[in-house]
Amino acid sequence: MKDCLLFLHGAYPSKHLAYYKKLCRNKFTIAVDGGYRFFKKTGLVPDVLIGDFDSLKKIPQNLPPKTEVLRFPAEKNQTDAELALAYCFERKARRIDLVQPSAGEPDQFTGNLMLLTQTRRLVAGYNPQVRIVNAGYEIVFMDNTRKIVTNAAGDTVSILPLSKKVKYTCRGTVYNVRELLIRQGQSIALRNRITARKAVFDITGQAFFIRVYADDFGQKGA
Repeated sequence: MKDCLLFLHGAYPSKHLAYYKKLCRNKFTIAVDGGYRFFKKTGLVPDVLIGDFDSLKKIPQNLPPKTEVLRFPAEKNQTDAELALAYCFERKARRIDLVQPSAGEPDQFTGNLMLLTQTRRLVAGYNPQVRIVNAGYEIVFMDNTRKIVTNAAGDTVSILPLSKKVKYTCRGTVYNVRELLIRQGQSIALRNRITARKAVFDITGQAFFIRVYADDFGQKGA
């Protein structure tokens, strides 16, 4: 399966629509319940519409035949976002972006954040790249891995440890460090800034990597 783009419930300001439409190019698109409003605004058509439709209230009329509709009961053990992510995992998507246009309700945002850690439990040999992304930032779960960012000088990077201890190395930033020990709950690795054309971040352990774009909706960096 090719790369997937999941549009979650939230407000999609008109000034950001061009950015999100660009993200859609050559992607398999999924509207997650209220995330369908992005498609209604832009006139684009999702490949899948999934959810219990508590946000949309009802399934949109006149959907084209190409759109697969997956309806679930309101009383269930998974959120709509988790069901959509599972759909992508089952089909072995390589890259999965969860578009969450704003933080919204704190419990929903935190729950979606923790969904990124589900990659730990996938079958061996299948390691998709999953992130939460919007016009202002991206969030990635790192598990004993490296992340390289290019052409993103001015962007801010923060590391939030999930393991009891994390070793953190980075270069190409204001504060370059080598095997910095970060304990769970510490904030020492917040608010670093990229200064070089190529910035490299290595994590031993598990952590969230949060990159806040300086401008241009993050279109500079890889």
